[in-house]
Amino acid sequence: MENNSYTNVGDSQGAVPRESRVQEYLSILLRGKWIILACFLGMTAVATIVAINTKPVYEASSLVLIDMKGQNAGLPFIDLGYNPMFNKITNELEILRSRSMATAVAQDLLKQYAAGAIPMVPVLQVMIDDVPQNRLTNVDQIAARLLGWVMFVPIRDSDLIKITARSNDPQEAALIANTYTRVYAERNLNASRTRSRAVREFLQDQLQVRKSALDSSEAVLQNYMKSSGIVSLDGESNKVVQQLSSLEASRDALEVEIRSRQKTLESYREEIAKQEPSVARTLSESSDAYIKLLQEKLASLEVQRDIVIAQNPNLVGQTLYAEKLKEIDTQIASLKKTLKSKTEAFLSSLGANEPGIGSAAFVAQIKQKVVEQQIELQGLDARKRALNAVIEQYERQFNQIPQRSIELAKIQRARLSNEKLYLLVEEKFN
Repeated sequence: MENNSYTNVGDSQGAVPRESRVQEYLSILLRGKWIILACFLGMTAVATIVAINTKPVYEASSLVLIDMKGQNAGLPFIDLGYNPMFNKITNELEILRSRSMATAVAQDLLKQYAAGAIPMVPVLQVMIDDVPQNRLTNVDQIAARLLGWVMFVPIRDSDLIKITARSNDPQEAALIANTYTRVYAERNLNASRTRSRAVREFLQDQLQVRKSALDSSEAVLQNYMKSSGIVSLDGESNKVVQQLSSLEASRDALEVEIRSRQKTLESYREEIAKQEPSVARTLSESSDAYIKLLQEKLASLEVQRDIVIAQNPNLVGQTLYAEKLKEIDTQIASLKKTLKSKTEAFLSSLGANEPGIGSAAFVAQIKQKVVEQQIELQGLDARKRALNAVIEQYERQFNQIPQRSIELAKIQRARLSNEKLYLLVEEKFN
């Protein structure tokens, strides 16, 4: 008897070998090969047609440097300790993006075409179904296109703004970018010249007046020395005359600076009055009592520092002298910091440093200029009053000069004051 045992290791769960699965996938692909091929060719054809019919877009860029110091380019005789600059880049960006700027660029492009300087580029042409016609369109239409074709981006951590123009024509893109840059620069330059003309004319007149006064005082001095035989003062009298003439020259220079700033302020007020008369009246009445007190104290300290230096020219480098100046300088620096902070807060409360759009940006800038000029004028007035107080003290010393030398001292004082003031005015005018 045989007893045979078998073990069944068959595919009881229907598993399919890997080779069979691959063959099945290939079979499916082959059955749908014509559909797949048709889809591929169709997509390729569409992509090719779109690529052929889509015009390339070119970009051209230029950079403009915003003069962050130019707004206070009056070259004042003294440092007021405050040089405000709020949202300058933001305001300039809004001006560049404004409709008025686009209109100015459109007018310039038309002038260039009329003069034969540029060809008939698409931006100047009438468009029908996005197809340019060979005839000029109007300024408003050109400006509208420019607003959509040109971008303005500030360069981070710099005073630069990037102007980028887009066009299907690379030469047109470059033309628009360059024209925008040039028109913007010319517009700023013309505005600056208009505002500075009154100041320049005033300083030119002052220069002639001061030169005449200097020539006259020198002639008087020469005649007096010849007739009296007195040609010099003693050491103490000469020191008083030198110090007093320097103080008087500084005070008179402040007066010239005040009148110069007033001319600038008047021009700003005239500009803003054309836009918003009510704003002009409000700004002319704006003030801040705390800022005035800070300026009074700052002016007193600065004059005190100048007097210490003038009275002790031979003590430079000595410990006691250096410590005294350091103490005053520390107080001045602290006051300047507080003054800057309070002034910024005051401007914010008036809304004078808020950016706008288009004409609003222009008004915002002028509002800021008006308030800044008013604050600086307050500082100048404070320093002038402080100098007058010191001059009164020196007047008492001057009156103690011996009678025999007093007339020569008066003439010397006038000549030195006129000379120093003439040099200051000449420097500012230049």
